[in-house]
Amino acid sequence: MKMLLENASARVGGRQILSDLSAGVDSGDLVAVIGPNGAGKSTLLKLMAGVLAPVAGRVELEGVSVRSWSAPERACRMAYLPQFRPLTVSLLVEDLVSMGRLPHRGLWKPLSVEDRKAVSSAMDRMEISHLRGRDATTLSGGELQRTFLARCLSQGSPVLLLDEPLTGLDIGHQLSLLALLEDLAREGRTVVWSVHDLRLAAEHSGMAWLMDQGELVAQGATAHVLMGDRAKAAFGVGISRSAEGDWRFG
Repeated sequence: MKMLLENASARVGGRQILSDLSAGVDSGDLVAVIGPNGAGKSTLLKLMAGVLAPVAGRVELEGVSVRSWSAPERACRMAYLPQFRPLTVSLLVEDLVSMGRLPHRGLWKPLSVEDRKAVSSAMDRMEISHLRGRDATTLSGGELQRTFLARCLSQGSPVLLLDEPLTGLDIGHQLSLLALLEDLAREGRTVVWSVHDLRLAAEHSGMAWLMDQGELVAQGATAHVLMGDRAKAAFGVGISRSAEGDWRFG
């Protein structure tokens, strides 16, 4: 599913955060959004998800403005994982994951057989099926992160926008999630995810968008972006790759 940003800008609290962004993604793309702290990565994902409206330019999904869809219509087309998700209500893990099916069934309809299959599959893929009967407020940070990721997967949306999805995960679950993102892209999903670990971005994302001071300053093959002058300027360190394929920073 094709998504396009054309000269898109965004403000938050009256302050210009993003300026003149142009980029596109299509089915099967796996794009890492990288950049230093405060570069605008989270705001970019909010803009793409329709949480924020552009103050200039366009953000489109399949040729239609993202903000023109109703919230349920938008959720059927894209799943968005924000960076901060406080959980203040006691819910079973399975019920929290099942919330991903709301755009398909409406608020008051019971889960269909198809809904239950989607929920079960999402919990299996995120390795939380054994937690289905737990109160989600009792989970560890990593377990809760995997639960929210499972909710995104249960939506079945062709586009996934994930803001720091590795947060709180141990190394084993990080690698499992990265392998899953690669699988989803091979299945034809569009995946855009923000990440701080440049080595993981290089090893698990074929493409990268480099954000710096609210601008999209480089995009393309991840290795090319990382070893470019704009990445050195953004991060303040040189990035290179040895003949053996090892990444070096500094």
